Formats: sequence, C-alpha cells, structure tokens
Amino acid sequence: MPLPTLHEPSGLRLADIKQIASMARSVVGISIDERKTDFLTGRLGRRLIANGLETYAEYCSLLQANPVERVHFAEALTTHTTNFFRENSQYEWLKDEGLPTFAAPGRVGGRDLVIWSAACSTGQEGYSALMVVQQGRDHGSWQLMPRLIGTDISRPVIKRAETAIYGKQEIESIPPEVRRRFLMSSKTAEGIYRIVPELRSRASWRRANLATGEGLDSIKADIVFLRNVLIYFDDEIRARVIENVMSRLRHGGILMMGHTETLRTRPDGLEVVRPSIYRKVAL
Repeated sequence: MPLPTLHEPSGLRLADIKQIASMARSVVGISIDERKTDFLTGRLGRRLIANGLETYAEYCSLLQANPVERVHFAEALTTHTTNFFRENSQYEWLKDEGLPTFAAPGRVGGRDLVIWSAACSTGQEGYSALMVVQQGRDHGSWQLMPRLIGTDISRPVIKRAETAIYGKQEIESIPPEVRRRFLMSSKTAEGIYRIVPELRSRASWRRANLATGEGLDSIKADIVFLRNVLIYFDDEIRARVIENVMSRLRHGGILMMGHTETLRTRPDGLEVVRPSIYRKVAL
C-alpha cells in the first residue's frame, strides 16, 4: 500500500489570521501581530500536517471543536527561552538581601519557603533559585527549606523540567563549584547532566495558564519569578496575569520581573525594592 502524501498547507487568508489571532488571545492570552504571517505559518504549519489538514480554515474549525488541539495550539505559539542564572543579579540579590529577610525569626514559621517559577519553561530558572537557597543552607546562613512550583502552558517543557536533564551547553552559565554540588554527569552519555535528587525532590511541575488562572489553584508563594512573560500580552491580559499572580503571592513576598519589563500601572500593595524586584505589602 503506498504511503499517503503529505501536502503543504495552503496560504493564510486574512479571515484565517483574524480567527487565529482571536483564538490565541482567548486560549493563550497572547497578542499576535496579524502582519507576521511567517510566524504563524512557521508555528502552525506542522499542526495542520499532523492533523491531515490542507487549509488554515479547516484548522480554525478544528480549534473551535477540539479542546485537545487547543492545547497543542497554545504550545505551538509560545516561546521558551531560558538558561541557568539568567539575569544573575536577581539571584545575587536573593542571596545577599532577599533570603535573609525570610530567614528572620518567625518570618516563615517552620513551613517551606515556596518559590514559584510562573513561566518555568524547561526548569532552569526554578532550579537556579533552589541552588541559591540550598547553598545558604550548606553554609549555615539559614535553615530555610525551599519548595519549588513550576508552571507553564506547554506540556513538553514541563516534562523536560521534571526530568531535569541538560546538555553541556545548557549548563555553561552555572559556576563550576555550583555544578559540582548540584549536577550529576551521565555515566553512559558524554556531556549530559542531571540535577541532583536532593533538588528534584523539592520541585513540582504543572501545566497552567497565567491569563485564565487554569492550573493555579492552591498556589501560595513567597517568591515569584514572572520574567519575560508580560511582553506577550496586551494591557487587559497583562493586568489579568498580574492579578492572578498577586493573589497567590503572600504578604511580604517578592515578585521578580524581567529586567526589560516594566509595570505600566503598578498594582496597589506592590512596592519597588529595586528595578525589576517588587515586594507585596499590606494595604
């Protein structure tokens, strides 16, 4: 029996673009520049082929009818760029100023210090934070016991974060002494490393949507990383994301933003500690 022929999807029509942009906003919360047709065809063309479709009009109909495909749609449109100790000055601030305040008597009260990596991608951001806290424990600086919650809209990146396996190039930004403490090298594959069980056991991962609040139930965090995320949203969705995060940040908790991001309208109860670092205060 001959193999079926895979046809390249036909070009995007204006009506398709508008429908896809509307769906992106409602499903993912992101705003799409409708002029960037190359972006859309590059991200979604494979989804048409995977579903045996030949037109974007057919794909739009599938999105309307199939919630499973809407998950794939969200994953195809989102970008996941990260590395260990990215924007390292924030980790240095945590070590020198942020974490000592949480270690003060009565501050955490015997419970875990909860760190939330709100758009966790493949896990490097959250594991970096766990390394910083554990280094302080190793040195006797504090007795804080960290717990990491990582959320992302993409299931594949969450799965990767959960496995905690990284290649040689991915770990280059980790200082050598930190690598020796928190990474295990593969015995069977050169240049492959895994986060030590001590840290993996302190991390949990789940799919969540920051714009809709789906998957955010039960989260109460002391430190939240919300970095390089808001740039993808319009003002309305951005405000909704901030509210969803703020409502899950404990009083006195710390919010970390990307260095290139600004809060156009700073919510009540959020004070600036330094550029890109905020603290939630009682009103």
